[in-house]
Order: sequence, then structure tokens, then C-alpha cells
Amino acid sequence: MDSPQNGTAVIKPSVSGAWGHTSIVPLWVPVVVFAHVFAAFWLLKTWMLNSPGLQRKTRAQTRAVTKLAKHASVRVRQSLGGRPARASIDSQGGGRPRGSGGAPSKAGGQALPRIEDDAAPRRGGDQELAIQITDNESPFLQGAPAPSLSSVSVSSDVPEETADEVFQALEAAPQSLHHVLSINVAPSTLEWQGIGCSYNAPTGPKEVLADVWGIAQPGEMQALLGPSGAGKSTFMDILALRKSVGNLSGRLLVNGARATKRFIKKTAYVPQEDNFVPTMTTWEVMSFYADIILPSEWNASRRRERIREVLAEVGLAHAHRTIVGGTLPGGLMMRGLSGGERKRLAIATGILAAPSVLYLDEPTSGLDSFAALTVMGYLKRMVREQSHVVIASIHQPRSAIWLMFDAVTLLASGRLMYHGPRDGITAWFGSLGYGYDPNLHGVPSDWALDLVAIGFAKPARFYGNTISTRDDLLAASAAFKRHYLEENGLSDEAAREDDATPGAGAPGGASGGSMLRSASRDALSAASASAAAAAAAGGGAGPSAEREHSTLFGAARDPAKFASGAWRQYKTLLGRELLSITRNPFDVAGRTLTFSWVGIVMGILYYGMPFDASSARSRLNLVYMLLSFYCLMPYISMGLYSADKKFYLSDASSQLYRPLAYYLAKISAITPFQIVSACVFGFTVYGMAGLRPGYEAILKSGLVNTLMYLIASQVLHCCAVIAPNQDVAFMLSILWTTIQLLLSGFFVNFPEVLNYWLTYLRYISATYYSFEAATINEFGTMYLSCAQGLTPAEVSFLLGAFPNSSNTQRNQLNLFFSRPDPSCVLDTTQIIKYFQFWRPFWMSSVILVSYLLIMHILTFVSMLIAARRERR
Repeated sequence: MDSPQNGTAVIKPSVSGAWGHTSIVPLWVPVVVFAHVFAAFWLLKTWMLNSPGLQRKTRAQTRAVTKLAKHASVRVRQSLGGRPARASIDSQGGGRPRGSGGAPSKAGGQALPRIEDDAAPRRGGDQELAIQITDNESPFLQGAPAPSLSSVSVSSDVPEETADEVFQALEAAPQSLHHVLSINVAPSTLEWQGIGCSYNAPTGPKEVLADVWGIAQPGEMQALLGPSGAGKSTFMDILALRKSVGNLSGRLLVNGARATKRFIKKTAYVPQEDNFVPTMTTWEVMSFYADIILPSEWNASRRRERIREVLAEVGLAHAHRTIVGGTLPGGLMMRGLSGGERKRLAIATGILAAPSVLYLDEPTSGLDSFAALTVMGYLKRMVREQSHVVIASIHQPRSAIWLMFDAVTLLASGRLMYHGPRDGITAWFGSLGYGYDPNLHGVPSDWALDLVAIGFAKPARFYGNTISTRDDLLAASAAFKRHYLEENGLSDEAAREDDATPGAGAPGGASGGSMLRSASRDALSAASASAAAAAAAGGGAGPSAEREHSTLFGAARDPAKFASGAWRQYKTLLGRELLSITRNPFDVAGRTLTFSWVGIVMGILYYGMPFDASSARSRLNLVYMLLSFYCLMPYISMGLYSADKKFYLSDASSQLYRPLAYYLAKISAITPFQIVSACVFGFTVYGMAGLRPGYEAILKSGLVNTLMYLIASQVLHCCAVIAPNQDVAFMLSILWTTIQLLLSGFFVNFPEVLNYWLTYLRYISATYYSFEAATINEFGTMYLSCAQGLTPAEVSFLLGAFPNSSNTQRNQLNLFFSRPDPSCVLDTTQIIKYFQFWRPFWMSSVILVSYLLIMHILTFVSMLIAARRERR
């Protein structure tokens, strides 16, 4: 108890009966209103996105208003003697007006679809994708079933003659899906020799793939077949240069030259499960990939033109404004594209940059029979017209789909059983004594899969002579290998020479990272030198080796690691993040409402605390409760952080963008909304409870609360990234939160701890520094009146501020505080001294900012580690 000093604020006691007069109404009421308007805005946008009828009605009203305004403008011009100009420029005509003869045509007089060179459709706007399709174009282009296919049964056991009709209908489709492409595919021949993969297990090396040979030519669609556990996924990852673990062996050649890591830029990998943001539209998804993977020299108009081409090619022109849909983090299901349309969108993103080789992992999984047929029909026509190489792992294809493949690779137990033309598979196994009866066995692909499957009984009356043991399997595999090598003039020595494949294996594996890099550089230098010499001598294009090492979009040069620059990647990723979080009602809108409602409940409990010594305990409790809330509330976002990790790891495996660009975009997108949520809760409680008034105190409280919330959120983000699953992430986060709450200084009096060395853990507690800064802000340089006397509980709390007093002094203080005395004034700095807080406010704030920066660094490093640790 001290007398007031000059310059120190003295807070007079509140008037009895004036409940709530200390609340700061001009603070909390606008904050509550803002929170609900802010959340309602984003909820309305999300609702409109999921209500096509409302969207159409809104667009119709907008068009009507625009039309009325345009007509009014025309009438004004005509009344003034002017004449409105009507000019329309066709993008293919180089400025040619539209008219009866303005449409470009193919040889033979067949009209080509015309794609206007307008601006890209506005997201959620009223502009349609300007694509015109003539009547004689295939209905597949429009995403609708072809009439000739409507009567075909969708069962997997379609008779062979019906399958032939389906296949002929596909082959009879027009030879061009659209006008001349703005990107030409660079044809590439992919060859693999003696590919193998094994893992180091405690019981010894485990071989999952052994001695696989084959080749894929431009314009060829190849099926990768095999029972479960045959090694299809491993083989696909090796061909796509995505294999990150294992002891790899063999050679992978592109146009006769050793494939290097740069070859991955000429390939596209479409996984079984797509990685699209459910809240983005088809056009937005394509725009994202176009900005990321198309060359930086391309302007926005050219990228939009390429998007139109690809959407028309896969039959999604009509769905460019439809959201992808799916399950959001949190469990909300958004309606959007059908399963077949999503698969076609995945293919569209894969062919956007015109890859030479397209890998597809189970492209028909999850689709109904006819949707699968439609998807494969698009792939077949794309291969036929643009000379792609398509390698698709597929499980039990129906007859019509089986007939679309040109070649087949059949694996079983990691061994190559057959590689060659589709029609030759039955003849080959027939030469080994395994006969095929179409009437008995059905589709050849089903028969082949049953033939090489071992480990279960096969009835002789149905299968006849079949492969039933592992020895039979190995013998058949060895026979085919001998046949393949003899037929192609190859030998095992060719595969063992510099025995390694790109995509470095595990340490100590056969891939030998340093040897591989050296061999790749030597092969590249030799190929480039020979190509340059051939070009200089013949005046034409170099050999195929040069084409493999040249860029897709220009002359031969070393391609950059990323097609787009860091700034463009940052802007594009920022746009995707904003769409993802603002259109998810459980994210921005849901979090803002949650913080506001919890703040209102807490504010009601502490509403209008009096400005006297009797409120000292309640004020201190409320300061700590605010900080505890900021430690706990980020847990509602754990599912979002886990989902973000999945998106990043999928993109990182394809090397789409720079990790730093992604992280900066992520932080730039979520931080402003986190600040809004923190301020909504903090200012609502602050104003309703009537904490220390004054602009400076309010702003300081907002700063401390926001920093505490950002730190807690970032810690949970880091745990979600580095943990192998969400359960472990919760465990790590709870451990950190426990340290924050126990070692904040509110519960534990550090000088009284027996094992005092444990109290040093408080220096890694962000809540400790936040509680220090918030306590100094609330109680620093302030006197509270105790003229009305205090209750025994309040006296007991205040006596704790005098820990060094004797029993006699404490009795005197108890007597003094208990009775009314107009001269009684409490110096609140004693409360600060009781907690041994000595740092000024600015120092605690700097420590909190540093803590936040350290957590950002740890999260980014954890993200890089998680990407490297992702086993494939």
C-alpha cells in the first residue's frame, strides 16, 4: 500500500449498482458486428458457389442490367447521330471479322471448332468459355456419350464382337479434336533394360522387381498389368523418375540416350487419387497449373488459349465454371465434378505442358464402366493424334478398353511375363503350352491375370494347363526374357553396363548417386556434341539424343529446374491458398464465428469489472485465461494443417514449384485471417470485461494476444508437418501446450519449486513471456482504490503480493484491507513484483516476435524433411 505518485494513474472505485458501466462499448460492439458481417460475407460466397441455380439467376440479372445499359448507350449515340461499331475479331484469322467465310476449315472441308481469343472466364462471372463445336464433331468432345455407344452394355464381360464395334466407333471419330495446337509434342521413345529394385530388410535383401525389359514408342498406349503385389507401382515410379528409395538397377533410355533427371520435365504423372483443391473451379485448377508449369515467356493470353485447347480436348469445356468438389478438411462434402470428369481433369493437367510421356496410375479406378470407357477413349485419341507415349497401370479392363491398348507389359511377383503387342499375348503363352479359349476364358486380359496369379487353387476344368507354382512362374519369365533379347538383338551386358537408373536409391544401393550423376553428365555432353556436329553437317535437326536433352518449348538448351519464376509461383500459390481457405466454411468463416461467440460468452462472465482493488484478482485471472485460450483454440485447425501437408507432398513429388514460394504464399494467405480471429476474440473480451482503458493499453493487449495465437498456430502447423500422422501431431502439440500452461508463472511459484532446475523450462514457454507482457500492460504504473474494503478472499489474494512480510505485518495488512478507509490505495506494481516480472513490455514483445520467426524456420525445415522422407 502506497500513496499515489506524480504521473501515476489512480482509478477511482466504481459506483455501486452501476453494473457494467466499465465495459468499453465502443470497442466490443463494433468488433462483434464486424466478425459476423465478415463471416457472413465468406459464407455467402461459399453458398453461391455451391448453388448453381442461384449463380445462374445472379448472372442472368447481371446480363439483363448490362444489356439495358448497352441499349441505352446505343440509343444515346444514335440520337447524337453516331453509329455503334460492331467488330468481332476471330483469333484464328489474325484480325479477320467473323462472317460466313471466316471460320477456319480442315482439309476436306470439315469445320474445326473455333476458340475465341477473349479474356479468360471470370471466376464466378457471366462469361462463357467461347468454344464452338460443329455437328459433325464427335460427341466425346462435348463430354457426352457418343450415340453409337449408347446401346453398349457396361458389364465387364462384353462379347468380343460388341467390343469390336465400340473400338471401331472410337476409331471412326474425327482425326482432330481442335485447331492447331500452340504446343507440339516432342516425340520420345522410352526404353528400359534390366530394371530392378530391392530393399534392405532385416532378413536380407527383398527383391520387388527383377530384370524388366521393354520399350514404348511415340503414339503408343501401353497397358501395365499384373496381380496385386506384382510391382506395378514400383515399376511406374522408376519409369517416371519418382523412385526415392530402394536399390535400383538397370538402364532407362530416352531416344537412345541415358535418361537424366531433366527428363522428368518432359513427363507427366497422373496419380490414382487427384490432388485438387475441392473449392476451386475447373478453370481455376487449369489456370493454376498453367501459371506453374508453362514457360515463363508465355503471356497470360497464350496460357489461356492453351487452357481452352486442353479443356476442349478432354471434353470439359462445358464444365469450366464447375467446382471440383469433394470432401473438405473437416468433413463437409461439396458437390462438383463427377468421377469421370475429375479423372479427365487430372489428365488435362497432365497434358497441359504437352509431355512426351504420360504415366497414369489406375486411370479407371473408382469410375463406372462407361465413364472408364469415355476416359480411355480420350486417351486413345490423344495418343493417336499427338504422338504421346501413354503408360497406364490398369486393373481388369473391359473388352472395349482392352482393345484400345497397342502394347502390354505383364508383371507377376516382380518378374516380366510378357511385353509386346496386345494381340500377341495369347499366342506367346500358347507357345508355352498355356492355351486360351475365348469362349471359356473371356477377355484376354482377365485370362492373363488369372494365368500368372499363384498362391491359390485353380480348377483344371476351367484353367486347364496353367501356372500354379513359383517355379512355373520363374520358368515362364525366363523364357520370355530370352525370347525378347534374341528378337531385339540385346544382351544382359547392355543392362549391366553402368548399372544404375536415375532417381537415386537408398544409401549403399546399386544406384550409386555420384556415379550416376557423373555418367549422366558424360552422356549429356557426348549426346550434345554429336547432335551439334550432325546439325552442322546436315543442316537439319540433330539426332534423337539431342531432342531428349532439348527443351520442349524452344531450342536445345539446359532447361531450368522450374518452368516459371519464383515471383509468378508465389502469386499463383497465393491465389490458390486464398481460394482454398476463404471458400471453406470451416476455415475463415467458421473460425471467426467461433472466436467471436466464445469471446462473447467469456465477456458476459466478466462483464463490467469494477475499477478498484476488489477486481485485481479477476483481472489477473482474465489476462491468463485469454492467453490460455490462444494456446488451445488452434487445435480446431489441425485437420487443415494435415490436409495442407498432403497437398504439398503430392506437389513436391512432381517438383511443381519452389518450396520457399509455397511456404511464403501459405503464410501470406493465412496470417491476415489469423490476426483477424485473434483480434475479434481479444477485443470482444477486453471491451466487455472492461480491462484497462486507453488506446495504448488496448493496442498493446492486441499485440500480445495476436503474437501468442500466431505462435501457437505455427507450433501446431510444425507438428502436423513433421509428424507421420495426425495422431502423432496431436501428441506433440499437447506436450508443447502443457509446457506453456504449467510454466507460464500463473500456477507455479518458481522460488518454491524443490527441483528448481526444472523452472528453467519457462524460457521456452511463449505463454511465460506473453503473461509477463500482458500483466505489465494491465497493472503497470497504476493504483487501485480499496476505500470500500475487501472480502477475505480478496484480502488473501492481495497478501500474496507481500511475500517477505512477517506474520505481524500480514495481520496488520489484513486488518487494514478488511475495513473501509478512504485513504486505502493499492499499488498494483506489487503484483508485478510478486511474479518476478522485470522485463519491459517492448522486450517481451521482441522475444515473442523472435519466437514466432524461429517457429517459421522450424516449420519450413520440417516441410523439406517431410518431402525428403516421403517414401516412394
